[in-house]
Amino acid sequence: MEIVSQDEAANMSFPDEEPTIIDVEPEELTSDGANETAYTASEVSTTSTTDAAPVWLDDKSVNEIIFCEEFLSEHRIICINNQFIGFDGVIEDIYIEKLIYEKLKPYIQKGVAGKVKKLCQALKLDAHSEEIVPDINEIHLLNGTLNAETSEFTYEKKFCFGRINNSYNPNAAPPEKFLSFLSELLIPEDILTLQEWFGYLLIPSTKAQKMLTMIGNGGEGKSRIGVLLKNIYGRTMSSGNLYTLETNRFARAALENAYLFLDDDMIMDKLSETNVLKTIITNEGKMLIEKKGIQPYSANIYTKLMSFGNGSLKSLTDKSDGFFRRQIIITTKPKPENRVDDPFLVEKFISEKEGILLWSLEGLRRLMDNNFSFTISERTAENLRNSMKDSSNIIGFLEDEQFVKFDPSLECSTADLYSGYCHWCAINSTDPMKKEMFNFWLKQNHNKYNIEYGNNIQSHGNVKKARGYRGLDTTYRNNLS
Repeated sequence: MEIVSQDEAANMSFPDEEPTIIDVEPEELTSDGANETAYTASEVSTTSTTDAAPVWLDDKSVNEIIFCEEFLSEHRIICINNQFIGFDGVIEDIYIEKLIYEKLKPYIQKGVAGKVKKLCQALKLDAHSEEIVPDINEIHLLNGTLNAETSEFTYEKKFCFGRINNSYNPNAAPPEKFLSFLSELLIPEDILTLQEWFGYLLIPSTKAQKMLTMIGNGGEGKSRIGVLLKNIYGRTMSSGNLYTLETNRFARAALENAYLFLDDDMIMDKLSETNVLKTIITNEGKMLIEKKGIQPYSANIYTKLMSFGNGSLKSLTDKSDGFFRRQIIITTKPKPENRVDDPFLVEKFISEKEGILLWSLEGLRRLMDNNFSFTISERTAENLRNSMKDSSNIIGFLEDEQFVKFDPSLECSTADLYSGYCHWCAINSTDPMKKEMFNFWLKQNHNKYNIEYGNNIQSHGNVKKARGYRGLDTTYRNNLS
């Protein structure tokens, strides 16, 4: 059997109305969210009990090449990065092994498990394909493929890394229960942001280069959104901890073939590093995937990061704009005092899932029309500014007019400015940055404050010149004179 090329694999499709071969599918997803676990195979029986031995069997010995050719003629699968892929996404080895076992069982009774394992590996070689680079405009749904750019829908399905557990119905009713819930949870401007985020999740792209965090004090119901997303994305979504994702190199394997990674209870500890998270959010190429016991390999990652918690993401060492500008921080309204919680709220959302898809598509089109720039309310922008202040208290120091004055005629050495900053931190009961981090932050951000770095700055109470900045001075004097 010839190796399937990347272009051939990406364009392989079949009409939903006339399926002649039923794909291998470990979990048959239904539009109402129910899972029907089954091992499905082709219309050709794999457990024939006729007297004639199959062509791949010769005196209890299996001809692996002939077996693979027959198996792949019955099941439309390919193998990418050592994983079987069907029209609905990744298929775990155990399901393929079950089908192999059913073919062998009528003819072989000894050493079956070992033969099944060997044939599974042979199938991976025979079905090998180059990695499929998805079209960012194609949304793969239960009942077909929707083009996000043209709004054209076809009942044809293509190979994809994951199929969304929802169906396209252009006549679906508006999701009234879901929208009513959002009106109690968020301000109208932030609902627009969430609508665009829901649309952004539908496509295999990270062009917006943002992650979304939703913050509340608890009890508002934001976690219900996470449960809804788990139903919609199913096996194409991963849940876990952002801190583990940053620090554990094996945790990143959860991003492969996933539209979304959700941390639904973010811990408030500060990150020691942020390089991995920043790379994931802005990634437009391959990332190294490491799994225990398997040789590391590179794979395309299209996962978006989302989190719920009581506070925003913070870093011990990274105070840069690059860390913060990748975040959208939405805060919820307080829980209405007279609201009675509905234990079946998510089930009602799921019943409106097709309407939620249409609502999400509106957000996606608006996002694409705005060149993948999200609608950001003043409240959300202020959330980000406050998060930056909390993480980098030097901002609060520079904005305190009692401690810092700005004027083109002023100048201050870095050492004097740091002394004033440390005194400000002591008064405000906050820990100061280390001197090296303080100096680095100022050099990275001095243009924002219209100050100029120089090497010939007058120190306080000292005739010596030192490195520092023109355009500001601290009112603090350390009384060393």
